[in-house]
This record gives sequence, C-alpha cells and structure tokens, in this order.
Amino acid sequence: MPLIYRAANMVEAQLVVDELQSGGLQSHITGSYLSGAIGELPPGDIIGVWLYEEQHTDRAREIIDDFEASQQRPAWDWQCAKCNEEVGREFGACWNCGTAKA
Repeated sequence: MPLIYRAANMVEAQLVVDELQSGGLQSHITGSYLSGAIGELPPGDIIGVWLYEEQHTDRAREIIDDFEASQQRPAWDWQCAKCNEEVGREFGACWNCGTAKA
C-alpha cells in the first residue's frame, strides 16, 4: 500500500481520494487524527493519501497530476458572451450582467 499523496489539509486529501475513486481506484487518508498537531508539525508530514493497490500507482499519479493541474487554472476561466466580462471559474453566471455561463 504506497503513499501516493501528501496533502496540505484534510479537504485537499479528501478531494484527491474523491478523484482517485472517480477513476476507479481505492485509497484512504491517514493522519486525520493528528490534524490538531498542524502548526507544530508540517501538514505534509501528517496527512497522507494511500493507494490500496500498488499496481495502480502510475494511473493514480496521472489522476493526481490532472487534479493538481486543474487547481492551478487561472482565476479568470471564461468570458461572458453577452458583455465580454472576464468571470472567475467558480461563477455560473456573469457577475456584471447575469448571463449564464455558456
């Protein structure tokens, strides 16, 4: 059972586990019971995601690389078709004119 990811926090770890699960891979988080020690210890040394089956390590790495790349997208992912305003990826409608994301 290899350690496949060191997470900065529990939310990030759970997102990675969810991504792996959607890719058909089983994994689990360790260190959640030590989250109170964050601040005293670096989170990367505490919270880890472990893959159940070692033979899927390469596929898991691909999924995690895709996840990390998606987290680094620019803040302005789309442009409103109606008013050409740049709108953040987290918004489903233009903040300027209210047009829904196409």
